[in-house]
Amino acid sequence: MKKIIYNALYWFIVQMVIAQFGTRINYKYLEKDNIYFRSWNFEQEGRLWQQLVKVQYWKHHLPDGQNINPNIVSKTTFDISNNMNEIRQFILETRRAELVHLLSIIPIIVFFKSSKSVKIINLFYVIIANVPCMVVQRYNRPKLIRIYLKLQKRKGD
Repeated sequence: MKKIIYNALYWFIVQMVIAQFGTRINYKYLEKDNIYFRSWNFEQEGRLWQQLVKVQYWKHHLPDGQNINPNIVSKTTFDISNNMNEIRQFILETRRAELVHLLSIIPIIVFFKSSKSVKIINLFYVIIANVPCMVVQRYNRPKLIRIYLKLQKRKGD
């Protein structure tokens, strides 16, 4: 029972620290055209995630990080109707969220020398806690970019 409590406490502290540092990532870094943040060809601009895991049906049920960490910018604070700056900022926030969740997987290495059952349980947890959030970001971002480019083109006309 002690191990379970220690593991839960470990993950809580580690993920809160990573989230806290994540909120401090400068927009200048997130604005860079990083190949990781692009939609990869096999993702088909996010359609792959809908086909594989029906993301649009469950994405609204994921917890909002702002409920735990007030420094996290919530999707509920954005009005993406026609405001290019809001859409651009939301795109950057999807990058931030995806990066934070990716970095939140790395601390699994602490369990490298643990027993097989401890490794499996912690690996299962870290995947369940982070991969769905990353999938949602990769699903939403191409749509947001299309909206942003469309508004940018209209503004240029």
